[in-house]
Amino acid sequence: MGVSFGRSRITDLAFQVFARTFHPEWFLTRGHRRITQGGWEADVRITEGGHVIIFRSGSVRLTEVLCGPETLLPEPGLLFHSTIRHERSATLRPRGEMDYQTCFEVERVDPEVFAHLCDEMTLDTSRGRLFHRFAPTNRMAPAPISHLQIEARVKGLIVHSFHTFPDEWAIVRTQSLFEPRVALSSR
Repeated sequence: MGVSFGRSRITDLAFQVFARTFHPEWFLTRGHRRITQGGWEADVRITEGGHVIIFRSGSVRLTEVLCGPETLLPEPGLLFHSTIRHERSATLRPRGEMDYQTCFEVERVDPEVFAHLCDEMTLDTSRGRLFHRFAPTNRMAPAPISHLQIEARVKGLIVHSFHTFPDEWAIVRTQSLFEPRVALSSR
């Protein structure tokens, strides 16, 4: 089970995709939302080290995990694994029944820009938002925040995530698309 004692460094983060689900007890959850549409269901969680998205459609199970080294996950079902050092994208088609696309990057910014971006994310009250402010590691720096924008559609799910790392003046951004192929063929 994952236990964390603070925000991981970006170089220690891993982005992983599994063809299976994980029990919520694997993660220290800070925010949760369940979305159900005709033909699919998703659990979106902000966790101590990043986020977890568990997507279910028919017999397909897909789990996206952004986490630090404190969260040890079993390897069975691992489809994709990457560090978060550079911009990267991936496309997967598990069992030919779902289209999954993701891209992620790290953006390092000046302290003033970083503070402004954190303020914007904190003040965002848009619908479909999942937000958590973590305890600051330094009383003079902004608190780390995680902000997930969730767009549920009949044909699938899009999640944009923003995770801030004030000690590094950096933001990890991810964008993921989950589309069951059954929904695509019924148009």
